[in-house]
Amino acid sequence: MANVLIIDDDPFIGEMLIAISEALNHDGTKALTLKEGMALAREERFDVVFLDVLLPDGNGLDALPELQQLNNMPEVIIITGKGDSKGAELAINSGAWDYIAKPASQEEYMLHMKRVFQYRSEKQSSSPKLGHHNIVGRSDSIVRCLGQAAKAAESHVGVLLLGETGTGKELFARAVHDNSARRNGPFIIVDCASIPENLVESTLFGYERGAYTSADHSQDGLITKADGGTLFLDEVGELPMSLQKSFLRVLQERTYRPVGGSEEKRSDFRLVAATNRDLEALIQNGRFRQDLLYRLQAFTIELPPLRQRGEDIHRLSRYYLNKLAADFNSPPVAISDEFLDALMSYSWPGNVRELFNVLEQVFTSNPEAGEFLPVHLPVRLRVAAAQASVLPHRGTRNTLTLIKGRKNQAQHVEIPLPETNICDSNKWPLFKDYREEAVNNAEKLYLEQLILISKANMAEAARISGISVSRLYALLKKHKIKKRYSID
Repeated sequence: MANVLIIDDDPFIGEMLIAISEALNHDGTKALTLKEGMALAREERFDVVFLDVLLPDGNGLDALPELQQLNNMPEVIIITGKGDSKGAELAINSGAWDYIAKPASQEEYMLHMKRVFQYRSEKQSSSPKLGHHNIVGRSDSIVRCLGQAAKAAESHVGVLLLGETGTGKELFARAVHDNSARRNGPFIIVDCASIPENLVESTLFGYERGAYTSADHSQDGLITKADGGTLFLDEVGELPMSLQKSFLRVLQERTYRPVGGSEEKRSDFRLVAATNRDLEALIQNGRFRQDLLYRLQAFTIELPPLRQRGEDIHRLSRYYLNKLAADFNSPPVAISDEFLDALMSYSWPGNVRELFNVLEQVFTSNPEAGEFLPVHLPVRLRVAAAQASVLPHRGTRNTLTLIKGRKNQAQHVEIPLPETNICDSNKWPLFKDYREEAVNNAEKLYLEQLILISKANMAEAARISGISVSRLYALLKKHKIKKRYSID
């Protein structure tokens, strides 16, 4: 049984799709606004989302990136009364599974729902795995990115990798290529930040003999060399504005013209782009084309900074120090717990790249060391470790006290909040994650008390809480609460 979410301000559409879902033995939930729908999508696991475009409080297409970042990655079907070819193209390029123009018959909706469930069932049964011997980590965030990369590798669409400098964007680009149907083709890297602006066009498109004073022979560009393989456009945010329109045409037509040439050439390549820049901000400043961004973000993977995957630091450190030992043909060096703890005290603004640079410095500067200790680290890391050592290290388990009921029947309810270390900024959770766990704890306690006071009568529980019965069942399932009444 699967869960279907319908975000549409037309109540009739919502009721019809819920009825179709139930006819196919699935659960359906509807929301009339984008805000309500996204709140449901964050708190429950949905397999399919039917998403309207023009909603009272926003544009449904704007929610696609967040829906794609959810752990369960639901399939999204866009439904709208403003159907046109450009809108359809935008929806699919933004990651939607399909696009339905209103008005549509019940049979059409039924057909789309059957197909999307068949597709999702086949996709889940295949469980794509990614060969990634150079990508190290088991934190939730990196495992989620690996799953997204595996799915991207199975498809033919372009991939956009977002993340700070040093987070491993090139490694992920190579992993997508090496696990794709183009693995036997070339993997061509274009570093947009290092090519002088006056040479970008000839570097990408190539040039014919006589195109320049010094062009005494023809030269293939990197787009030509990527034919049959993958073109990795690193730091795509640095692509000159003057060239973006030409490159957009290449992506649309797969044809290009070398500098000084008169004939069109073709190249069958898959594009993987990466940037540490905020492309939306560049668009607002007139430095990046919005239509090019639409082309680039067909499948977007956002890589987490190292400070958000602290549990991977030990694993990354052991991996790289062992690799260095193997590269230098020397026995592995023991690593003290204090050394690893000191690494955890640092914020790593340069991410994994900076971590590996530090470890290489430690390894090559201390050939006589029988065990790596904090004293072997650079001064800035030892200072961070020393500062952390003088702060209290007790974890706190806070509670939120709620007062329920009226004056003479008030109850004090203690809701446990997430565990945090109040003095370790590196381990301090994101506000979004902290709030999510706190809300989950509050929800679970409320529902447990609700079942108790309603004596597990769902109609009565719905009346007391103001929540529909179907919504109650969904929340009970989410929090694994049994629908039984006990006064033990």
